[in-house]
Amino acid sequence: MRKNLFAILTVLVLLSMALTACGGRPTQAPATKAPEQPPAATKVPEQPPAEAVTLKIYLLDYTPDTIAWLKSDINPAFEAAHPGVTIEITEGSWSGWDTTFAGFFAAGDGPDIINLGSEMNTLYGNSLADMDSYLGEAAWPDIKNFGPALENAKFEGKLRGLPIFTAPRYVFCRTDLMETSGWTTGTPKDFAEWIAFAKQASKVDPATNSLTQQALVPVDAGSMADWQWWLLVFYSLGGQLYKADGTPNFDSPEALATTKFLLEMRQATYGPAANAVGSLPTGTGSVIDVDDATGKNNGAVCLAHSGWAAPAFTRPTWDKISIDPFYGDPANFPNSKPVVLAFNDWLAVADYSKHKDLAADWLKLAFTKEANNKWNETMGLIPARNDSQYGYVTDSPQLKIEAELAAKYGVGFAGILESSKLSTIMQDALGKLITEELTPEQVNEKIQADYSAALK
Repeated sequence: MRKNLFAILTVLVLLSMALTACGGRPTQAPATKAPEQPPAATKVPEQPPAEAVTLKIYLLDYTPDTIAWLKSDINPAFEAAHPGVTIEITEGSWSGWDTTFAGFFAAGDGPDIINLGSEMNTLYGNSLADMDSYLGEAAWPDIKNFGPALENAKFEGKLRGLPIFTAPRYVFCRTDLMETSGWTTGTPKDFAEWIAFAKQASKVDPATNSLTQQALVPVDAGSMADWQWWLLVFYSLGGQLYKADGTPNFDSPEALATTKFLLEMRQATYGPAANAVGSLPTGTGSVIDVDDATGKNNGAVCLAHSGWAAPAFTRPTWDKISIDPFYGDPANFPNSKPVVLAFNDWLAVADYSKHKDLAADWLKLAFTKEANNKWNETMGLIPARNDSQYGYVTDSPQLKIEAELAAKYGVGFAGILESSKLSTIMQDALGKLITEELTPEQVNEKIQADYSAALK
């Protein structure tokens, strides 16, 4: 019996072990899953407001249309792209510019961008910022589209800003007045022709002993001895303003021939100084135009000047006006070449400016292909960018010719050391030339000596 009981117990133990092995661990109730919470928002650090900056631009004698366009188109676009930046344009005048500019640079404080003239790159170069890293071809490929005027915007080979326009000195002639004067061979091509033309086409009223018609008005009608006219004639002979060692070149054959030519033209027009006739009466408008009030010509047959001094393009006289370069004197100077002396206005960045990067951005915006065209359209001038010379430029017969002559014969009015001193020195000496106080040789000796001293 005990044996059977042991067997039963053994079977029950084995059965219990088998059930444990087959059943495994009791299943636990799944844990209640917590609802997913949205991720905590990342806190964005507050950005400080953009620092308010005023970029100051100083312009000289631009037309109301130009200023209006800058304020309506360029400045708002720039300010929208540069939050916190405000553009401030100040309008100055070429009258007294030197005192104003000297004040800026002496104080090291003033406009970021300043409107300069052609020859001022040498005058203020040391006070202007090197903008190559902002406006050079590596930074701004558009720079390769600028024509010869770009040289005016450089100092010591480095860009200091960008040129706006080119305004060369041309020779404008009234062909109808030439013909009535018996001159049928067009604009004179050498010195001898010019002197013959001056004698033939200049007319004097015996009653007043004054000119009623002047064959050529070279910048200044009265003296006929403006220093810029002298430089144009000098360059047309192949003259160089400085020798290889950097000293002035007013003792060169080209310089002496230039001074003699100016005196001979003055005497052919006005007569000798002791018996000089009176000058032309003052008219209204260009000296080669017609006075609408009187219906009479203003008196000049030819004018050597920029387009600013020529009649407005809408004037009917343009049907009878030719446009040429000054041809030099190839018969006596083989290196002679046709020349139009090109003046330019340009915008420079002051070295004291704390916003050179913004100044560069504004210049790039105001000097795109389209903007340079529009800027000059407001003034009727030739854009400094070659690819901007379309539309009103090519649509105008006059501007088209001027642009072609500028591209072909343009010589920059640039690279003149101590230009304001040279101007004073030359005007003083040339004044004594037309009064015949000094001979041409003495005039050149005086300029050479005085200018050499000024450069030391």
